[in-house]
Amino acid sequence: MSELPDWAGMYVGLPFKEGGRDRQGLDCYGLLRLVINEHFGGGIPEYEGIAYRPGHDRDLLATLMDERIRLWTPVPMGSEKQGDGVLLRVMGRPIHVGVVVASGWMLHIEKDCDSVLERFDAGSRWERRLLGFYRHAA
Repeated sequence: MSELPDWAGMYVGLPFKEGGRDRQGLDCYGLLRLVINEHFGGGIPEYEGIAYRPGHDRDLLATLMDERIRLWTPVPMGSEKQGDGVLLRVMGRPIHVGVVVASGWMLHIEKDCDSVLERFDAGSRWERRLLGFYRHAA
């Protein structure tokens, strides 16, 4: 799982949109959902309310994420595989997600940045923010 797979390129460069759930615009959860549903046959629900919007309380978003993560199975570090979710801490809270595409690589999207492939392992800007990996039981 060390090489970047060709299919991941279909998801690079998609635009960011707060609360977005389709290719016209996505937030981090929307991208995770799109990739898993389209490429891995997921069946991940939309989860109304999981989207960070300016002015909304980050603690509320963290609480929503915590409630929804219980529907996913934790995956031990080092056992993650393509299609697993990556949970990351931003501003001290577990409010950002990506999807594993290869060993040490994730696809994710942030405000003011289209979807990108980025490392999450040792030496990356995400290494210290990595909280864990999760697999959705489809």
